[in-house]
Amino acid sequence: MKIKKIICILLTAVMICVCLPFSASAEEEITADYVEGEVVFEYIPHTSSGVRRSTSNFRSRLASLGVTELTALDNYDDTIQTSSVSSEPTTYVAKISGDVEKTCREIEKISGVSYAEPNYLLETCGYTTPLEITNQTKNYVDHEKWYLDTVMNIPAAWEKYQNCGEGITVAVIDNGFYVDATDFPTNLWDDGNGNHGWNTANGSSDISPVYKSDGTALRDTAHGSNVAGIIGMASNGSNFVGAAFGAELMLLRVANGEATTNNTTVITSAAVANAVAYARRHKANVISMSLSITGTYPTAIRNAIDDAYADSIAVVAAAGNSAVGSATGLYYPAAASNVIGVMASGQTDKYTLTDFSNYDENDGKYYDIAAPGYAIIGCGIESGKFTVMAGTSQSTPLVAACIALYMSVYPNQTVDKVFNSLRNCSTKNVSSNSTVSTSKTYIYKMLDAVEFIDYGATKPVVEFNLSTTVTSDAKAGYIYGLDENFADIASYVTVKDGTGSSKFIPTANGNGTGSQFEVYTLAGKLYKTYTVIIFGDVNGDCKADGMDAVLIGCMANDMCEYDDCIKYAADVDFDGSVSDTDSITVAGYAIGTDIISQIR
Repeated sequence: MKIKKIICILLTAVMICVCLPFSASAEEEITADYVEGEVVFEYIPHTSSGVRRSTSNFRSRLASLGVTELTALDNYDDTIQTSSVSSEPTTYVAKISGDVEKTCREIEKISGVSYAEPNYLLETCGYTTPLEITNQTKNYVDHEKWYLDTVMNIPAAWEKYQNCGEGITVAVIDNGFYVDATDFPTNLWDDGNGNHGWNTANGSSDISPVYKSDGTALRDTAHGSNVAGIIGMASNGSNFVGAAFGAELMLLRVANGEATTNNTTVITSAAVANAVAYARRHKANVISMSLSITGTYPTAIRNAIDDAYADSIAVVAAAGNSAVGSATGLYYPAAASNVIGVMASGQTDKYTLTDFSNYDENDGKYYDIAAPGYAIIGCGIESGKFTVMAGTSQSTPLVAACIALYMSVYPNQTVDKVFNSLRNCSTKNVSSNSTVSTSKTYIYKMLDAVEFIDYGATKPVVEFNLSTTVTSDAKAGYIYGLDENFADIASYVTVKDGTGSSKFIPTANGNGTGSQFEVYTLAGKLYKTYTVIIFGDVNGDCKADGMDAVLIGCMANDMCEYDDCIKYAADVDFDGSVSDTDSITVAGYAIGTDIISQIR
């Protein structure tokens, strides 16, 4: 596999590889690394009116542009396969004989092609080469306690909610996994054929780590095993433990081929996009991606993540280790709005970003949360040994694990509500690193597992539209002050996003007095029921008219019983009793001679 690099600069002496920002447009110079001789594009075989495009013309055009092989990244099957032209919109990897950038521009001119781009290269976000430690007697206390207990409060969340991620599947997209490692997660997802994931780089079941051709390890050979262990490491005697060891892990290898010039694995955007599609197809709940590319957001990956987000899958990604702010360069997919971007905090100063972590200069517009990213323990690639690594690669699985814990407690939450809880729950703050961000200090949230999960159980907050006089009596359970003929209670009363949900139940006569407004917690439990009152509307049809005047007259003369809410609606002069005066007032209002105040 040949790799073409247009521009690359060294930002720090120990960085794996960092490239200058660039445009993803095929019309502009591409300054990112990509695979020479490969183009990724999407083809839609039908016109907008449903007419099938000519397959022979499509293939003929491709051949004329030097396409020698066409491979489908199949979102519907489990494998990458050399394919005939699909009847569905399909992403393809084309082997070409000509110039990549020129061929991209020419392929985009073909009718039915929505985009064409190089097969970009991503990098793992481990900042340091992994160190190995052997099994000792106080592993948890010596190596994990400081970040799992002290900073992130994860064991306290296990205890409080009696939950360790059970019932949730976390897809780990990385460069390979040594499943025979000591204490490697045992709670592995299975496709029914004994496979615990897939290799989307070559379409096989081989998810083992990539080594050099001579069998020696690359800088990041242990990366995937370390990341998987952070989430799901099973304590089988070493007393190390993963942050969400009750969750199932789906292991997706995206690395293939020989090492790059910086002695790391080769990861393409096509393989990553296919891994996201695989996780979506097999109903993963969370996707953890300790990978990044700077400056561009490959369309193949963007589309796959958009589809996953639409299916309410939480995607978490590393912000990168270049020690740059968002104004200098964005790292994707972490910077995408529908992805949780994770920054790394340190060990000595636990509430300051490390001096390698990328950071957000736009109030969390691009990167969402911080988590420990220094000296984090995971599984290794040798029996009896564990790896210690630093990087946003290590912060990311800690956040993904907390999301798994949250989803396990609240299994019916949409990804929007999960993300809202994560972005707003924490009272712990992390500051930017003063040696990196020298002109301004930025403040971010540090994820605390207990606060995160507690946020889902908080009392729902009922909000009122400030342009109306609507208010409530929480003790009595009434909502009143609504306008006559209100069409939708949501125009006046809502539940604050991320604190719960609501349901409106109208009366048999409409959405007037006696209607119910039910408020639920994020867990879906009924928290409180309010009864709607519109003064003067007694029969619940959302109008104060002659029928209400008749009912009020009956009530004033003790000719019928009434509930408290109806009594309040009938007492339109607010003197504490229902009388003929109220009936006369409503009758007058019904013919437009008076006005009933909606303010109690």
